[in-house]
Amino acid sequence: MSNARPGTGFYRREMGFRDALGILPWPVTLLVIALALPTETSIYVGSLRLSPYRILLIFTLVPSLLRLFSRRVGAPHIIDYLMIGHCAWVFLAFMVNEGVGQGIESGGIYIVESLGAYMVGRIWISNATEFEAFCRLVVYMVIVMLLFTIPEALTGYHFIREMFRAVLGGAGLPYLEPRLGLTRAFGSFDHPILYGTFCATTLAATYYVVCAARLGLKQIMTLAAVGLATFLSLSSGAFVAAGIQMLLIGWDRFTRGISNRWLILGGLFALAWVFLSLLSNRSPIKVFISYMTFSAHSAYNRILIWEYGTQEVGRHPLFGIGFADWQRPEWMHSSSMDNFWLVTAVRYGLPALILLLAAVFFTMRRLGNLRRPGDTLHRYRAAWIICVAGIGIAGVTVHFWNSLFS
Repeated sequence: MSNARPGTGFYRREMGFRDALGILPWPVTLLVIALALPTETSIYVGSLRLSPYRILLIFTLVPSLLRLFSRRVGAPHIIDYLMIGHCAWVFLAFMVNEGVGQGIESGGIYIVESLGAYMVGRIWISNATEFEAFCRLVVYMVIVMLLFTIPEALTGYHFIREMFRAVLGGAGLPYLEPRLGLTRAFGSFDHPILYGTFCATTLAATYYVVCAARLGLKQIMTLAAVGLATFLSLSSGAFVAAGIQMLLIGWDRFTRGISNRWLILGGLFALAWVFLSLLSNRSPIKVFISYMTFSAHSAYNRILIWEYGTQEVGRHPLFGIGFADWQRPEWMHSSSMDNFWLVTAVRYGLPALILLLAAVFFTMRRLGNLRRPGDTLHRYRAAWIICVAGIGIAGVTVHFWNSLFS
């Protein structure tokens, strides 16, 4: 049976790679490709690094905003204003903390990477068929990259990054201690944790969209490929993102037909939180952080980051500290802060964090309020919500930067 015309319905047969490319608007296709290109493809204008995805988002941001406010994609809603407000506050925080010149440069790039990427999804993915094509394209990318990261993990040679570095130049990659006898794979990203988290974020989309919530041999092999790609990063943050999604998918699969099952799950989570608060001498968030790491040293370091980072937020709640160094003991040499949500509050202030979290919450609420979505839209809604839940919880143990942030 022939395919439905893009935008008018759902595909009657399985969508292939060429189908996905033919359906997706060009800004989405180019952004997915650009996000997977390594840092070596960047160009510099003075001190400003312009990677391919940044260049693309610079050119698409204004046209996307014009389409939004011309109501060509429906009227703007609260999520749009929350995202715009978040970026405006971050820009103001940079101006306060870094001065006008550096504030405009850093704040402008933040707007491009965050609001620019949001607007590509908001404007150019407007129906279920385009959403399916997007998910398939990203999963295909993970599988193709896996062909390079398997030998990377086994040999210790970072094939993608080194090939681009040989042609375009660039600094060598930092040495990281092997784990489980394997080299931690970078893929095309700046750090194994970014590669692993990128792969992990596709898990729910793979199950619900690409595999249509079926578990035949082909579907299991596809899921296994995504799982292997995530594993090769050997990063706890990526494992957390994948693990949370697997738990939620399992709950969805095995509680189907039970009334109020998600409220029940929320209640179980609340009971666990209270249980940990009463029986542990540490806060639940510290317990969570301590068990979501590879080693006791990493767990201890992340707990210290949480303690001293939240103290920094208490000292600078409104605009944060920008790129200034945060206060911590002298023996904590590294300034790295492995917590995306905490970094957001420390750098830009609590209002920036609240606006971003509100945007995520209202998006989930908007999706949750869909009336009788049907099987296909139900699966696609579950894919998005579970993906964001996974990466959101993983954000407590890892910071997202560069292309993964977008």
